[in-house]
Amino acid sequence: MGKGENMKLSELVNEVNTEQELSQLCDELCKKLTHAMHTRWKHSRDKTHFTYKVGQKYIKIISNDRDGLNTSVWGFINKSNSNFKEGDILKAAGWRAPALNKARGNLFDGYDINPNSMRIYGPDYLR
Repeated sequence: MGKGENMKLSELVNEVNTEQELSQLCDELCKKLTHAMHTRWKHSRDKTHFTYKVGQKYIKIISNDRDGLNTSVWGFINKSNSNFKEGDILKAAGWRAPALNKARGNLFDGYDINPNSMRIYGPDYLR
C-alpha cells in the first residue's frame, strides 16, 4: 500500500468515527429532549418521545407521540452541507428541510436542554 492509499484509509476511518460520534450525540440529544419534555409536562410521559432519522445531508430530529400519528420536526443536525460545520443545529423550515440562514449551536460543542427553556420545542430563535 502506498502513502496515498494510507491517507485515504485514515480519512475514511476518521469520517466513520465522526459519523459514529455524531450518531451518539443525536441519540443523547433525543434522550435529553424526551426527559426534558416529560419533566416539564407530566401528561407527556407515556406519550411523547424523540427519535432521529439519518439522511444524506442532515439528521432529522423528530418528536413522536405513542401511536406515531402525530409527529413533528424538532430540528436538523448538519452532516455534509459545506455551508455549515458538521454537528451544527439547524431550525426546521418544514418537514423535509432545515432553515439555512444560521446554525443555532453545535452538538460537538454541547447543547444543553433545560426543561424550562423553549429548546424542548425546537432550536433557539435568532436574536
